Amino acid sequence: MTRMVCSVMLCLAVAVADAETTVSIAVTPSPARQGDCLLVLVRAEESLAPECQWEGKSYPLYRVGDAYRAILPVPPDTPPGPRKLEIVLRDDAGAVTRTTARATVAKRNFGVQKLRMKQEASRVYDDPSVKQEAPTIHAGLAQTADQQLWQGPFAWPVKARVSTGFGLARTINGRIQYRHRGLDLAAPMGAKVFAPAGGIVRLVRDDFKLHGKTIVLDHGQGVGSIYLHLSEICVVEGQRVNRGERIAKVGMTGAATGPHLHWGVYVSGQAVDPRFWVDNLPRAGR
Repeated sequence: MTRMVCSVMLCLAVAVADAETTVSIAVTPSPARQGDCLLVLVRAEESLAPECQWEGKSYPLYRVGDAYRAILPVPPDTPPGPRKLEIVLRDDAGAVTRTTARATVAKRNFGVQKLRMKQEASRVYDDPSVKQEAPTIHAGLAQTADQQLWQGPFAWPVKARVSTGFGLARTINGRIQYRHRGLDLAAPMGAKVFAPAGGIVRLVRDDFKLHGKTIVLDHGQGVGSIYLHLSEICVVEGQRVNRGERIAKVGMTGAATGPHLHWGVYVSGQAVDPRFWVDNLPRAGR
């Protein structure tokens, strides 16, 4: 079911390089749930080079038509309630002006998933080579095009039941290990996996012991996606893919107890709920 999406629009005059210019800031959606995204659209009369500061981090604003847009991740641990974000404007002379906007974060219950794993299977987490897998994946996600490579909401990469949701706190043998950073889709072995949106293949690996056969797609402007535990990979690094193009087949490689696809969506290197990009992507993000 698609949620009602609202936005917060601010229109204010600020001084930039001793001149007054009108700046409008639209923040969508309002509220944003923990695990989703905020889209910030900035319009100004002058030619400015803005950036956005959110939850202690800086995010670039990319040119989209006649405006600038930032896509901000809202991690599961973001405190709920009113939050502030700051738009930093720089003109051609280097003058800096800071403008504050507000966003509301809605609390969400992600739940807990308890897993039991045989000792020999759990040893894969201690393998020295496994410790390099996550940095390699994030290096692939860090490669991002300046232009938006997707159009409209994302499609499901495979038609299957969601067996594990986003954000669950996973315990393995009684110890909390991590939050689940994607969706597990319980598709049968060999089911075709399709690109949910246009993008560029940034990483292909078939030797990961934990994540199994892996693909990373770059959708542009800081948005990327990952596909894990594949049985077969049908693309190569650097390849441009379109929405609906086959990229792989479902498998159970790596630390998987059965055939499924782990699908993750990342914004500026932080995991967000893929359902947001399928069901609730506001118009500013399309």
